[in-house]
Amino acid sequence: MAESTLADPSAEMARAKETPHLHVPRLVLSRDVAGEGVLDQIADAVNRLIGSMYLFVGISVGIVVWLFAGNIIGFDKTPWPLLLTILNLPQLSIMISLQVSANRAQAASDARAMADHATLVALHELSKEQVQILDGQNEVLDILRRAVVGGGPEART
Repeated sequence: MAESTLADPSAEMARAKETPHLHVPRLVLSRDVAGEGVLDQIADAVNRLIGSMYLFVGISVGIVVWLFAGNIIGFDKTPWPLLLTILNLPQLSIMISLQVSANRAQAASDARAMADHATLVALHELSKEQVQILDGQNEVLDILRRAVVGGGPEART
């Protein structure tokens, strides 16, 4: 899968902790974790079709046409039993497709979470370094204050 082309999360985290100033945040999109196999491509195509508004509108128009045309043309005098049977047939495959779609979305979400976590680790390390610098500056200021108050060389000028 394309997940292997993404950076190793543990290595990325270690680099972010060791050298936070070199960390570059990553934007992880769903296509970055899309599968490369034939089954993955089929799943993508099915998910695009099943999740499209065009299919919803097409099925809705088809149901309305079936209900009216069945009585007018006469191929289905009682449209509900046959219509419901035909509409229930693809439900199992659609439910499986929804689960595949959810699994793929979860993989993309996990990859995003790992990238975000590495960025947060880098920010945290930078914040710790910044606090250390500020503490050092405070120590220098304290030394300078003591020198000035104590009548050091800075106070005589």
